Amino acid sequence: MKLKKAGLAILTGSILMSTLYGCGGNPEGVADNAQNNNQDASQNTAQSQDGNSTQSTGEATDITVVLRTLGTVEESASEAVEEAVNEITKRELNINVDLIWVDSAKYETQVPMMITGNENMDLMMYTPNPSTTYNTLMAQNQLMDITSLIDSYGDQIKSTLGDDLLQATSRDGKIYGVGNYGPLTFKELLMVRRDLASEAGVEEQIENATTWTEIEDALKKIEASSGLGLVNGDVNGGVLTANPALSAGDKFSDGYVYDNLGDSSNMFMANKETGKVECMYFDDDVKALLKRTYDWYHEGLIYKDAAMSQDFGATLLKNGVGCGLVTTTEVGGEQTSVAATGYDMIVLNPVDESASMITTGNLTKFGFCVPVTSLEPEAAIQFLNLLYTKDSGLGDLLSWGIEGRDYVINEDGLADYPEGVTAENVQYHIADFLYGNRLNVTPWAGNDPDVRQKQQEANEAAEVSPYLGFNIDNTGMETTLTACSNVFEKYKKTVLSGSSSKDFETYYNEFLDELTAAGVDELVSAYQEQLDAWLAENK
Repeated sequence: MKLKKAGLAILTGSILMSTLYGCGGNPEGVADNAQNNNQDASQNTAQSQDGNSTQSTGEATDITVVLRTLGTVEESASEAVEEAVNEITKRELNINVDLIWVDSAKYETQVPMMITGNENMDLMMYTPNPSTTYNTLMAQNQLMDITSLIDSYGDQIKSTLGDDLLQATSRDGKIYGVGNYGPLTFKELLMVRRDLASEAGVEEQIENATTWTEIEDALKKIEASSGLGLVNGDVNGGVLTANPALSAGDKFSDGYVYDNLGDSSNMFMANKETGKVECMYFDDDVKALLKRTYDWYHEGLIYKDAAMSQDFGATLLKNGVGCGLVTTTEVGGEQTSVAATGYDMIVLNPVDESASMITTGNLTKFGFCVPVTSLEPEAAIQFLNLLYTKDSGLGDLLSWGIEGRDYVINEDGLADYPEGVTAENVQYHIADFLYGNRLNVTPWAGNDPDVRQKQQEANEAAEVSPYLGFNIDNTGMETTLTACSNVFEKYKKTVLSGSSSKDFETYYNEFLDELTAAGVDELVSAYQEQLDAWLAENK
């Protein structure tokens, strides 16, 4: 996939990142053993002429694959899925796969312990969980160089991602991971309950709004008639901040989407005019957005418990708590976002996907990697390549379960629950964005039947950040980063929700002063040096 490069003047910045911590280091000798495995061809497989999957010349190869889920997967339900997966992998690759599903809450502790304990694990996911992010695993030297394996066994991976997108999970020209492929551009959504807008007489005003001032006026009327305001979109208290979109200025047309520079702390960005790295909370656009949030909170236009809520915005709306929310979604995700609220919503795009671009963070949020403890790296990449193969059937199996038991294909060609099966009693149901190439997975009911085609077209039309492939390296700066992250954790919910009881300037300056005292300028300087060096090498 060859992608267009955006000019260097395009804004870059950061999406959410978590502090780099977790079980570190390689078990003694593990990396050397893994590299030997990497270099030696498997005795049980022989590469086909086209470089794709291999057929066995002997006994089947056994591999262990660890997957993160969105919840607990019951063993009785997953056994049939694993059996169906193995029917495919045994036939196509002569590989037996032991699938281990780990729920989100345990993944960040269990998987690093498996690596440091030298447990059998040939392929695993990197995730947004702090100790299993791509950057964390790289910093701990826990990932194998899979460049030659991708060349030998990854033809579907390479044809899908191409050299451009594989850069996101590369360092010094070597590939250490494979990012999940799916819709790679985002838009910001402002959703307001239509019934409340109609009761307040502002339905048409919201539908035709092009500025935040117009929205503010409409929200005041809704609040006066219903007592409800905008809810937080996430559990961090964020109300108007919808990463990676930034509603800069009053006009919707002033908004943009920023690059993450491979960072996930929600603290750093590169200035769109100068290309210089800065702590984003020192940026004038960010400060102005947070001042608007503060003003709206104190005018009653924002849910009073936004800073303390442990529920996401859609759940709060479904429970009748608020009148609307600001969030982000990928191309084709509007219908699903609206359906999750349980209401008919007026939907606006203050920051449209046309302002978006493909960044490193799109590929380093979820993806697959081979840990240094892998005993069968060749077979692991063969399995991953099959997961990227359109007609393999693995995407639907891992996402939706067993056809006929967990899902059926409806008259629109979409996956849906069988008769008598619901979200409450389905035996297996995960999500379509976790495992490999999302565009190979049948969309779930409620989506546009043509959503995959539209998502692919949007990807091909999107510009690519000039910093695609750059990942901030925190090696040697962990203490300073932790100190800054602790300050952010202390202030973030109040700052992002606007709920401080103090004067905004007073409270906000306290926040910035503590970041400075924690050493944020040292991080900015180090990141700038890294970015400058990377740009010099990648002109």
